[in-house]
Amino acid sequence: MFLSLSHFNGIKMVKDYYEILGVEKGASKEEIKKAYKKLARKYHPDVSKEDDAEKKFKEINEAAGVLLDDQKKQQYDTYGSADGPQGFGGFGGGGGFNPQDFGINIDDIFEQFGFGGFGGGGSRRQGASRQQKDTRVYAQTEISLEDVYFGVEKDISIQRDEKCDSCNGKGAEDPSDVTTCSTCNGSGIVIETQRSILGSIRTQRPCSTCHGTGKQIKNPCKSCHGEGSKSKPETVTIKIPKGIESGVTLRVQGKGSYDSQTSSYGDLYLKIYVKQDKEYDVDGSDLYKNLEINFIQAILGDEIEFKHFDKTLSVKIPEGTQSGSILRLKGKGLPYFNYDSKGDLYIKVNVDIPKKTTQKQKEILHDYAKTLKDKGFLNRIKGLFK
Repeated sequence: MFLSLSHFNGIKMVKDYYEILGVEKGASKEEIKKAYKKLARKYHPDVSKEDDAEKKFKEINEAAGVLLDDQKKQQYDTYGSADGPQGFGGFGGGGGFNPQDFGINIDDIFEQFGFGGFGGGGSRRQGASRQQKDTRVYAQTEISLEDVYFGVEKDISIQRDEKCDSCNGKGAEDPSDVTTCSTCNGSGIVIETQRSILGSIRTQRPCSTCHGTGKQIKNPCKSCHGEGSKSKPETVTIKIPKGIESGVTLRVQGKGSYDSQTSSYGDLYLKIYVKQDKEYDVDGSDLYKNLEINFIQAILGDEIEFKHFDKTLSVKIPEGTQSGSILRLKGKGLPYFNYDSKGDLYIKVNVDIPKKTTQKQKEILHDYAKTLKDKGFLNRIKGLFK
């Protein structure tokens, strides 16, 4: 193994390019390329926070430039230098290394840094496309719990871009007035080339002449000023399905803004909020309701009817029901979203104790108390009837 660049007994030694890339001496070109791309991502000066990132980045380029070149690699393996037996200068600063010359796709490495491409060419990077308009429209609405139970249609007021009637969405007074942008040649993107330690790096931005559309209009439509669309208020009727939960966003296709470039409408995103109900608490598709009964009903039991949306339900109160007891009515909750079944209705029974009673009621209760085994309690209440 070669020593790292240093002074040893006054002799300047060469760098170990295999060690720099972290590969074995017999590594294949594919292994060297893989190691190079991994290190290039790590030490690129634009993203690395390490103090010596630029130095390491130059070293890995220098190492890859030698080990991927068959002639230089042979000289390096034979003499310990890419310059042959005459010296130990190595490959220099690595400034002449172009990864694309060795089949390395630089887009894979630098796409995350915002670079549009790499190398000396001026063509647009594959996959780049003209700037697209955001056609999404957002709105929100409130519905009642009854609307959740049955489903409802709501009229929603929105503001969206609609196709211009005057130019039929073309943006020009006459279709022949629309030409390909001379600045970006219809791509909608302008490529800028910058020099770096790797050579030429290309970045891309939307064309300022056509604003990313790729087209120029000689005589813009007077109604829409060349946009192909105009902002208008509109009321749309949206069908909200039963069982929807509060906070859910519905996507309504085709109710967004118009894009003249694609001749299509975007989508409306409608967020649903369910208003708090006076009778019920909600947990998913389950409902919770408080039911007040008197202590006689709690002791003797009863059957109580109450209104439940579009119907009347009946709940049986068993004898001896304690205050705070929970009764479950299966399948009497809210519909499940996109399912035919329903959740459950849970009824919390609260026993109401009267604060005042008549003398007759007290006598009846006293007679009842005589039947209890707790004679101490009977003696304590005798004073109530004096």
